[in-house]
Amino acid sequence: MVSSNADTPRARAFGAQLREVRKERGLTTRKLAELIGRNDSHISRWENGRLIPSPEDTATVLAVLGVSGADRELLLELARDALDPNWIAPGVDRQLAALTEYERTAKRMTNVEPLIIPGLLQTYDYARHIMSAFGNPRGEAEQRATLRVGRQHVLTDSPPTNLVAIIGEYALRYSVCPDDVMLAQLEHLLRNSELDSVEIRIVPLATPTPAMLNGSWALLEFDRAKPVVHHEHFRSSATITEGKSVEKYQASVGTLLEVAMSPDESRKLIAEVIEREERVT
Repeated sequence: MVSSNADTPRARAFGAQLREVRKERGLTTRKLAELIGRNDSHISRWENGRLIPSPEDTATVLAVLGVSGADRELLLELARDALDPNWIAPGVDRQLAALTEYERTAKRMTNVEPLIIPGLLQTYDYARHIMSAFGNPRGEAEQRATLRVGRQHVLTDSPPTNLVAIIGEYALRYSVCPDDVMLAQLEHLLRNSELDSVEIRIVPLATPTPAMLNGSWALLEFDRAKPVVHHEHFRSSATITEGKSVEKYQASVGTLLEVAMSPDESRKLIAEVIEREERVT
């Protein structure tokens, strides 16, 4: 009927999308459980990714919710492959539901960004310019930027997700954005550094490390679930939960924090770059 070996990227994505559809239909977990002949605890555990419904239960719940076409095929595929501990997919949209769920439920998130400002700390205009630089059409760039900014509430929710942003100095000094957009982004970054839930650590240009040179990634850690690593690349994304691989990323976080500036030093550098930007804009 269900598997206890869940809490994988696809299981989380399935659960997040199932919850969204259920709420759109105006149903409680109890009401949906009655309609499909299951206990409401099954629905809750499906939605949080802890359990995977059987193929029969998946087909039944999708039929009751009226999910059809491409949406039905996607959810069936997620449930079918939900036991895979890792997930690599073209594009970033297919994993967005899982990533959003991870960010919402994480106790701590460490985001390593060598070249750009982390997504949870981006302004709308900065995000839109970055999306455009990556080749997205204007309308798509605007939509993606709106979605990215919309995820930032996790930093101020109660309780918030605690973010440790390890940012390369390059991201502060060089950008594809216009000067005024970059200045506003730096000011936004400095304000966010004062949040209790945000710790910003800058890695100086003079001290590159393999963990920074390998690109951007995020380590998400939870109270009662295993940690997850998420990569978001130019045209693909990957989520990793396999234990030994995740342990290597956890070790890399320790290495990066040893070479990074302290939070106070990082704020001072950001302020200095802002002052320089103000002189040229």
